[in-house]
Amino acid sequence: MGDAHRPTPGQAKSVTMPAGTFRRRTFWWDRARPVDADIAPLRAVIFDADDALADERCDGDLAPRGGLIDLVMNLFVAGIWVGVVSTRERAWAQTLVRQLIGEGLVETIVTADDVERPDGDVELYRLALWELGITPQDALAVEGSARGARAAAAAGLPALLVTPCAAAEFTGAAAVRSGYDGATPLLAAGCQELHRRWWIARERSRLVAGR
Repeated sequence: MGDAHRPTPGQAKSVTMPAGTFRRRTFWWDRARPVDADIAPLRAVIFDADDALADERCDGDLAPRGGLIDLVMNLFVAGIWVGVVSTRERAWAQTLVRQLIGEGLVETIVTADDVERPDGDVELYRLALWELGITPQDALAVEGSARGARAAAAAGLPALLVTPCAAAEFTGAAAVRSGYDGATPLLAAGCQELHRRWWIARERSRLVAGR
């Protein structure tokens, strides 16, 4: 190469890089947090004793709904608390739970005897959460009627509506099932997934509304 093309000592050589060669570096603190980053794990499933536990047999006796025992046992093994609420008196609810589920599997039972306020259905859930020492973000309600599901929602809980009535609807429910059993029985993992999906959907709605 001739001397005319050589840079003099101390002179920087000019280099033109193709457009787009350099990109702005991003760091972990610049990245948006995943929507599910702050979703609390499921710690308790709270059943409505009035509508979600029993089926009435032809002889008038009450029997546990199909798949209920398997679900409760699976929740117990998974370390997820089971709670029960009822708008009826404590003696009735305790007898029903003992008859349908047995002893030692239910962490707390909250009944009409425990609340005094007019919005008793909502207060049942609030008191159950307080007794378990958790927040609505930690729990899933299992209801057998749209009215009960609305009460759970008013207390801040996602609600699974389990009813054989095909026409039953509750737009805010985490899901609607005809029963606990069936082709895909409801177990602890299913409750965890329903709980997680409901809270993710709620968080996304909140983020969209805040834009």
